[in-house]
Amino acid sequence: MTTSFSPSPLTTAGLDRVRDYILNLDEPAAWSAEELESRRDTWDLALTDIESRLLEELTEEATEKFGSWSTGRGTRAEWKKLAGPLVTYFDRVEHSLEGGTGIALLRNLPVRTPDAELPYNENLLWLVGAAMGQPVNQMGGGSLLVSLARRGEARPDHVRPENTNERLGYHTDGSDLLMLMCIRQAMIGGNSVVSSSARTVKEIARRYPELLPSLFEDYFPFDRQMEILEGDTTYYLSRLCTIIDGKITTRYVRSLIDGALFRGDCPPLTERQLKLMDAFDEISAEGGVEVGFGSGDLVIANNYSVMHGRSEFIDSDDETQRRLLVRLWLAMENGRPLPFDFDRGVNHDGVARGGVPYTESH
Repeated sequence: MTTSFSPSPLTTAGLDRVRDYILNLDEPAAWSAEELESRRDTWDLALTDIESRLLEELTEEATEKFGSWSTGRGTRAEWKKLAGPLVTYFDRVEHSLEGGTGIALLRNLPVRTPDAELPYNENLLWLVGAAMGQPVNQMGGGSLLVSLARRGEARPDHVRPENTNERLGYHTDGSDLLMLMCIRQAMIGGNSVVSSSARTVKEIARRYPELLPSLFEDYFPFDRQMEILEGDTTYYLSRLCTIIDGKITTRYVRSLIDGALFRGDCPPLTERQLKLMDAFDEISAEGGVEVGFGSGDLVIANNYSVMHGRSEFIDSDDETQRRLLVRLWLAMENGRPLPFDFDRGVNHDGVARGGVPYTESH
């Protein structure tokens, strides 16, 4: 894994020079809401009906050959080979994710809405994921693929926020790619929202250049959320931004930073660090876009250039009709170089970068 620092040491380069360097970067993922809409044909990528039927047939073939994705009977390479007939389509998706806008919206996937078809839907997402990267662990207890449904209006400690109907603010996940496939959507709301973190960094450089030292050089505490190995602290330290090979790469989850501060056993933040996070939140919200998200849609985001969230939603009283999603985290084959701290300083699964370490507890 490549380790890098900000463009040059800020204390010697001068803020004006660093600001100008950032503003002059040709960064395709640094888009405004209007720019994203004008480039829709590069990232809103619907399967044709013929491609959709082919993907359904390939999923059934994979199921017949390997059973459930969770049995481990088929390697990732074997699943990827099965997806080979759609390689041209998946190449377009990958280009949008790394080298384009940083997001892709796949439409017309052959999902099946009844609860009894969840194993099929999970295999469908696993096949699509295998075509583009290596699944990595999402939770300490060990979860490569997760089904998401509302389990309560209020959130007790043991219910993760994605399993409620609450609005989720802009954040990044701990992997190269987030893949979120909709099987059933809520009656009202529940759309994905996205915002370019690359644009946010450029706007911070433009409006608040005095915050650049904190953005590139300071380490912020992130709560481990009970995913703690023996000997670990309850938090890990990471910078919020780095630039490698001309690519603006960010890592930002305000709720995890606030969680670490609430625990009280991490270093306190400075006034400048707090101001930086407020600026990050403010500018990200300005550039946010709500993406229509219905049954058969799959949103994929590059976590290092795009932040994502969710609008609040109202669900059906009928449990068989409630909102249901399936999620994967992936390490890309052509993923960008990352600094040590962006990978949490760990890689315990021995398979791919990203993800969280496996622990005894769930």
